[in-house]
Amino acid sequence: MKNVPFFKSTSLGNNFVIVDETHTPILKEPEKSSFAYQATNINYGVGSDNFLILQSCRPEILRSIQTVRQYWDDLPDSRTADYIFRMFEPNGVEAFCCANGLLCIAQYLNLRYGVESAQVMTEIPNSKPKVVSIGTHQKSWTYWANLGHPRRISSNIADPTVTTPYDDVIDTLENINITFRAYDLAPFVQEHLLKISGYLVFTGEPHLIIFFDDGFSFKQLSDMIFISSDRNISKPAKIEKRIDFGTWLIHHIGTFVNKHYAYIFPAGININFVKVNKKTGALEMRCFERGINRETLSCGTGALAVSFVASRLKLVKTNRIILWPHRCRWNDPEAQILVEENREGWLYHGQPVMLFEGVFAFENSLKKQNNTMGFERPTSDRESHLHNQSFLTQFLRIYSQRKGPFGGISLIGSIGKIS
Repeated sequence: MKNVPFFKSTSLGNNFVIVDETHTPILKEPEKSSFAYQATNINYGVGSDNFLILQSCRPEILRSIQTVRQYWDDLPDSRTADYIFRMFEPNGVEAFCCANGLLCIAQYLNLRYGVESAQVMTEIPNSKPKVVSIGTHQKSWTYWANLGHPRRISSNIADPTVTTPYDDVIDTLENINITFRAYDLAPFVQEHLLKISGYLVFTGEPHLIIFFDDGFSFKQLSDMIFISSDRNISKPAKIEKRIDFGTWLIHHIGTFVNKHYAYIFPAGININFVKVNKKTGALEMRCFERGINRETLSCGTGALAVSFVASRLKLVKTNRIILWPHRCRWNDPEAQILVEENREGWLYHGQPVMLFEGVFAFENSLKKQNNTMGFERPTSDRESHLHNQSFLTQFLRIYSQRKGPFGGISLIGSIGKIS
């Protein structure tokens, strides 16, 4: 049994469990993948989109990663960064980067240690990790991450034999077939085959950008995915039906592409759906994320990818681009993202929120309920019951509603009765 201190933070609804190992190692390297499941699982753990780890960038830390993961031919230069940013998916696989996660880290470093800016090593599973800058605007209490310049997606992430170069960075992907059952799209359209086309770019994560004006074989579905923000609720039942259908449609397309086109995207692909708001010029977006295999309320590297592609397509006329995270705006109608281009790269701005901190009672021997990490599945109803019971002891309970250092509730994970 190991007590793991953590804090939970969110940026535009994209939320994370974060463990600070800058001064003291908490989880052994193999345990990090195991803990990711319980950090992200809402039923048997804390609950979040992803699990983040913050480490000091020192040679011994990099060597400990390499000993277990074998990511690199040569050890990265620890002198290029102050910290190491790591992100794990629910299945324990380490992902590349996350702009919203970087903003949450920027806020944490500022509030906990008074750090106003820092160099952070990201994309740890890449053969050559990337160092980015993060920091705070002290006067406005907003935070930023400079992710550098977007890059072409590498051949091991997207098969170049089925894509076409658009320019020196962007590739295009044409006429991907998405099939449906006979009545899935009724009564909205009388079709069961959708063709999508889009633009591929790497912004710390690989993204497929689909604009509804030219990326969907039938545009009627745009109104299903992007519900008007003014929500004229003259017929609330009809609006709710459209909202549910649009959410289902994004999930269907996202899972279909990542399953049936895995030969193109062996590591998966993030899919961004984009509509240009004709009244304001803002880019409305929704994002299905690989790894967690579902839509999130917002996506930072996705916002950067959308902004970059829209700029190259001349859909925007400014280097300060406003985006509306559509799902997040259901909860916060004023939510928006600012992406800015300058000589040093593309900056992502936002206002993350520290939610709470706590301690989780982590039992590394617990087995997962699926086999994505090679754990043995229960073979009988009784084994399944005992398997689930072992997880129930991991539920977080409120130990005391005392103020934490960030003014939030401090939670303590406990084994035993939930009080």
